[in-house]
Amino acid sequence: MFKVFAFLKRNTHLLSHDEYRAGHVGYHCGQSRRLKDIRGYLVNIWTNESFRGQVGDDQYQALTINEPEGFLNWWDGFPQVYFDDQQAWVNALTVEPNRATEDGLSIDPDWSLDDGPVLFDPVADRPGEFKPCHLLMHEHFVREVERSEAKVYKLMQFFKYSEGVTPTDIQQQYAPLLSRYPNSQGCIINFRDEDREAAMRGFYPDDSWGHSDEGLEHRREFCEMWDGAIEHYYTDLDAFLADRAAINPAYVEQQLFQANWYVPVDENLVVMPNRNPPPDFYFR
Repeated sequence: MFKVFAFLKRNTHLLSHDEYRAGHVGYHCGQSRRLKDIRGYLVNIWTNESFRGQVGDDQYQALTINEPEGFLNWWDGFPQVYFDDQQAWVNALTVEPNRATEDGLSIDPDWSLDDGPVLFDPVADRPGEFKPCHLLMHEHFVREVERSEAKVYKLMQFFKYSEGVTPTDIQQQYAPLLSRYPNSQGCIINFRDEDREAAMRGFYPDDSWGHSDEGLEHRREFCEMWDGAIEHYYTDLDAFLADRAAINPAYVEQQLFQANWYVPVDENLVVMPNRNPPPDFYFR
């Protein structure tokens, strides 16, 4: 799969974090879920209570290594989108702007993504543009996600490698420990592609802010903080803490990571990820 994490900062001039949540999960998802040939779409928005606030200072110190200051100032939410390959991702904006009617599929005159600069951080001197930070991710399944009817408790574990550590080291030394967490309802390790422009190239016009010197520097600074992120799925926080008490990987984390921290997120499932081979016909 071609999997993209799209980190987005809200328009702070117009919206609170909660207003942004409502706008992104509401109107924006109702439009962007219709991107052509999309194979999966989740939106993660950081919760109003930090991980430190949820677990307390002692647990936070035990579970965290060098969390970068102001990390959440860079984004309010990030969609995860899935496509078959890079070409499908680039072609996604050649949309199928239709809806079902009594006469079959008809063009929807109300389809638009023009809410972007209102919802997301706008570019002051570029009317109609906002500041995207789209990054290609490579996923490694530790445990298949099991979804129940109840709201999931999701933790994003961001990490930065220690010097000389590679994704293979994480897969061989760390993933086996995570696979033994008895209460886990899903665990996916995502490694950021070394090419920071892989998900931007072709998707946004060459003359857009995302490809400007300022946009390139924006992504470089953000990516300096982290190399990958792990999606943890649980019924609740206590289940995660119980797993950490039963199987404590702290020593391995100290060896592999120069930074390691957690962000609780509200996951909004918009299009269920489908990694099966696509059929030989248009589908939605």
